[in-house]
Amino acid sequence: MSIRRISLEPDPAQIPYHVQVLLDETAEELTDWQGGSERYHFVPADYVLIFDALCTLRRLMPTGRPRYLEWGSGLGVATLLASALGWEADGVEIQPLLCQRSRELVRQFALPAAFHEGSFFPGEPNSIPKLDDLCGKADLIYVYPWPDQELEIFDLFSRMASPGSFLLAYYGVEDIRLFQKDG
Repeated sequence: MSIRRISLEPDPAQIPYHVQVLLDETAEELTDWQGGSERYHFVPADYVLIFDALCTLRRLMPTGRPRYLEWGSGLGVATLLASALGWEADGVEIQPLLCQRSRELVRQFALPAAFHEGSFFPGEPNSIPKLDDLCGKADLIYVYPWPDQELEIFDLFSRMASPGSFLLAYYGVEDIRLFQKDG
């Protein structure tokens, strides 16, 4: 099956108060995680752009509660944004402390998101057990790929996502791209 790029122009959305509180409360923490004494391979995205893209994509999704999966969820902000917009949202994060903090944010903001500690690459010793199920049920998978992982990400999406699923990839400032697996 092939993957095709789809034009995406996220419409700037009005950010609800509870989402703005989430963004404000995590902004400083994101900087701390990125530059703290223990360095993590973690670079935050432009979460307002992610929010706008999720609002735009919500209109393309099936009625009801679409399923969102984030590969490499970091602090969990994008997954929490999806949850706040009504997606059934899961994040996968390999760093235990980031995963733990994401779960604390779930409780703090009373959002029904779930975070799974481990790798999103199957076959690795620390890959999460129900990865096939999560990927196969996701309507949208979001990733901020490291430059050297881009081909691996597309291969993984091609193998694990269901036909018709979308891949939203953030590449940097004002560079977000949407792909769909042909069905």
